[in-house]
Amino acid sequence: MLTLTTQTVLVSLTLLLGLASGTPVPGQPEGEPAAAADNAIVTIGDETLTQAQVVDMLRLLPPQQRSLFSKPSGKQAFADYIVRSKLFSREARRRGWDARPEVEQTIGQFQAKLEKNQLRGLPIKDDEDRKQVLGLFKESLLMKVAEKELKEELAVSAMEIGSYYQENAAVFDMVRGRRLVVRSEASNFFFGDNRPKDQTLSDEEARAKAEKLRREIQEGADFEVMAAKHSEDPLTSGVGGDTGIVRRGLPNKTLVTPPEVDLLFSLEPGDLSPIVGTPMGFALLKLEEKRKMSLTEAHPEIAARIQNQKLEAWYQKLRGQLRIVIDPSFFETWVDFDAPAKAAE
Repeated sequence: MLTLTTQTVLVSLTLLLGLASGTPVPGQPEGEPAAAADNAIVTIGDETLTQAQVVDMLRLLPPQQRSLFSKPSGKQAFADYIVRSKLFSREARRRGWDARPEVEQTIGQFQAKLEKNQLRGLPIKDDEDRKQVLGLFKESLLMKVAEKELKEELAVSAMEIGSYYQENAAVFDMVRGRRLVVRSEASNFFFGDNRPKDQTLSDEEARAKAEKLRREIQEGADFEVMAAKHSEDPLTSGVGGDTGIVRRGLPNKTLVTPPEVDLLFSLEPGDLSPIVGTPMGFALLKLEEKRKMSLTEAHPEIAARIQNQKLEAWYQKLRGQLRIVIDPSFFETWVDFDAPAKAAE
């Protein structure tokens, strides 16, 4: 059954939110002609969003999203997202996916939360706002449904997967190591636990301790045991320092930094690294395994990547069939995000 959490959809549903005509535009300078608020900012086929509607969208965004879209790259991403949401939700309605029982159930659950004022992060003031939030939730949900269903329709052949694997071979190189970390005064900020300075080793003392532990491991001490006993890495000490699978350019659960990744790839299985400074403190690494993922292992990942590429191509083709106009000057010069936030209070 398709379900989306409230947190997942809050950003999506607020991105398109416009209030009723006549609502004052937060941040609009006094004396600006009212006609400016009615200027078309985004046109998608026969549908138009005005300046007033777009500014209201910004006002209703949670603070973290307002911050994101205030960045230069975020402004254009905001406009692009509006278009994407509209086109995918329209496709869902065209195909009747909006009438599915699981979709209707998800909408009903959200509506119940909305009516009980259980949503956070949105300055919902009245029933009109609730009505619009519900409508935009539906649009956001249908976009997610359309993306999921269209991906499943976009078949990926074994030949495509094999070709991708061969052409992107370096992407599937992987290592697995172990890490032992000695916390130092300079790394206290990473932990955020306000440990007193007199209970934390200085950088010089921490490096010296790490070097001593390295010598003991070189002389025969078991790295896994030493990491479990001495490492202050909260992400790996409980598993003997195991970093799990690490690949270049991809996030990993144990926060192995890019310099550490490069260091691991430079080692051979069984090798110890030199002591290296990290945000956690001074680290010692040991390489346990280095190999390339097999085609079988990489198959699900490659299939998903190709599906995403095909979905994007489908979207761009649909977009090219419609008249879509975005006013770039507005998205380059819109008002400070603080103004909408204050106006919503």
